[in-house]
Amino acid sequence: MSRNVSRRDFLKATGAIATAAAVTPQSMLFGVETTTQAKKHWFKGNLHMHTQWSDGHPLAEWAVDWYKSNGYHFICPSDHNIFQSNELRFDGFGFSNPPSDSAAFEGEDSLWKVVSPTAGWPRLLQSHIDQMVEKFGADSVRTITVGDQTYVRMATYDELEAQFAEPGKFLMIPGYEQTGGAPNGQQVHVNFINVREIFAYIQAQTPLEILERTYAKGLELYEGQDYLFFANHPLWRYYDFSPNDLIALPQIRVFELNNNAMGGFDAHPEGWKPEKFWDVVNAHRAAHGQPLMWGLGTDDRHSYEVPPKAWCVVRAASLCTHELLAAIAAGDFYASNGLDFEEIQFDGKTLGVKIDVPSEGRYRIEFIGTKKDYDSSSRVIHVEKGERNPARKIDVYSDDIGVVLQTVEGTEGSYTLKSDDLYVRAKIVKVSDDLKPDWESEPAAWTQPYA
Repeated sequence: MSRNVSRRDFLKATGAIATAAAVTPQSMLFGVETTTQAKKHWFKGNLHMHTQWSDGHPLAEWAVDWYKSNGYHFICPSDHNIFQSNELRFDGFGFSNPPSDSAAFEGEDSLWKVVSPTAGWPRLLQSHIDQMVEKFGADSVRTITVGDQTYVRMATYDELEAQFAEPGKFLMIPGYEQTGGAPNGQQVHVNFINVREIFAYIQAQTPLEILERTYAKGLELYEGQDYLFFANHPLWRYYDFSPNDLIALPQIRVFELNNNAMGGFDAHPEGWKPEKFWDVVNAHRAAHGQPLMWGLGTDDRHSYEVPPKAWCVVRAASLCTHELLAAIAAGDFYASNGLDFEEIQFDGKTLGVKIDVPSEGRYRIEFIGTKKDYDSSSRVIHVEKGERNPARKIDVYSDDIGVVLQTVEGTEGSYTLKSDDLYVRAKIVKVSDDLKPDWESEPAAWTQPYA
């Protein structure tokens, strides 16, 4: 692709992300532009975030504005078990505060949440209101006081979209996070993206059953709709579902790679990490001719005082929901927590990548995959309940899975699949003395796997 300015400089100058044109197998040096494919653009977004509609800290306007002001092109305000509709209500995820006299709310709509005098989950505080007033003015917050309780009205999705969406610049996508758990305390969460109707969490005896039945219910309820389903943070709270669960469910195509904080528990020395989880599932799928699973970067943001954990960058022809979801379904996106790809190209045999270098330093590209003769067996370790962990059964897998096939010290490289490779994916990092492994590498970015 011919360039006079870097992708990063182009982004700064225009507010859009630079075009990534298709290349032929002979042009893996990324210097030749072709016209065999319509030009597409990279769009940065986050499909998992929270606001005061459930248990996020800021009011929804403040949260949406944060993403728009910080260079994101699309978001989904995916609050827990609720859609930001205009239905009049006083309850939600973790709270229920009906007024002592409902007459004050005659003719009103949306969710109204009580201002709490003390901090705690998932309370609305005066400081959150002050935050809104400082940014948007005193008229930005509507209140009604009944007795000794002051209620604040939450902006609906349609109102948020009308206030913040800009064609070609910032897109909002409706959706929600479905939250609940199995009887043994394991938490199994999923996101439905580009839907407005929710359904109740499906209880079952195992994470596998919950995932299977929830996915099937989504197919039934959202039949004919253009939507995205993904499984959330498998490591949270503590190895809460297993790679074996997604091996058994090849219909689930997307999971959260970069949203796996362990909820205050200590990792087990033999336990898998999210990249290992990803490779275990994809080694099986590739070996059995099944569609590969894509890894999504999200930040699952509740507190906006801390930096975002991760995001996804999607290559699409335009900033519209249909194009973005189609690109994600095709695996034409990457997960990041701080680095960008200048190029990602796969010609059916060779994966070539180039780093969009943000600053001076040492950069590394790792091409990761699994060989066809890998040891596919697994064993189970039983972890007793302790002060720093709940009781769990954890599946342990061979070190054959998810190995570094090739390392390139630099900002550009390629890997050609060998006859004994099942798949390959690329990971880029900025090397430092305190660089952590797996999903905690930072700054880093991950391509999808290719086979």
